[in-house]
Amino acid sequence: MDGLSDTDLEQFRMQAVSQPASVLRDPVVLHDQGSTPVPTTLVCCSFPSAQVLELARAGHPMFAPIAKLERVDVVDLPTGHWPMWSRPEELGRLIAQESAR
Repeated sequence: MDGLSDTDLEQFRMQAVSQPASVLRDPVVLHDQGSTPVPTTLVCCSFPSAQVLELARAGHPMFAPIAKLERVDVVDLPTGHWPMWSRPEELGRLIAQESAR
């Protein structure tokens, strides 16, 4: 909830929908290993980029696929899990900037 005001949280709760349980239970599996050379940018919000990269190198299940990518750029946007709510302008700028590269 980092970065969210009481007003943000109220609006968020009014618009939120349930998340399917399988999203929490089932692992994410990349079936197309041909995607590893695709340039990838990680916008790190809840975890700093240094920690994300360290967890990936250590093989942590949540981050292990990152270690397989051939070209990864990281950008820190310190906020919580929902930067589109807490820092939408900065997130939009980052996405536009990174997609233009």
